[in-house]
Amino acid sequence: MTSICQLNPPIWVTTPLGEGDTLFLIDYGVNINSVWVVHLHETGKVIHVDSSDIRVMGNLMYGIPHPREESCQDG
Repeated sequence: MTSICQLNPPIWVTTPLGEGDTLFLIDYGVNINSVWVVHLHETGKVIHVDSSDIRVMGNLMYGIPHPREESCQDG
C-alpha cells in the first residue's frame, strides 16, 4: 500500500543534484525504499530521490553540523 505524506514544514536536504526542500515523502511499503520529492534551490527542478541518496541538512542552532558533501555519493 502506497502512502504520500506532505512535509510541512519542508525539510532542508542535500541530494546528488544539490540542496533543496522536501515537498512530499512517498512510502511504497516495506520492500522498497521511500522516495523523497525535493524542490532544488539552484535550478527550481522538482526531483524524486531514493532515501539512500538523500541527507538531511544540519541545524546549527542545535549544534548539528551539515553533512559532508561527499557523504551523499558515498552511501
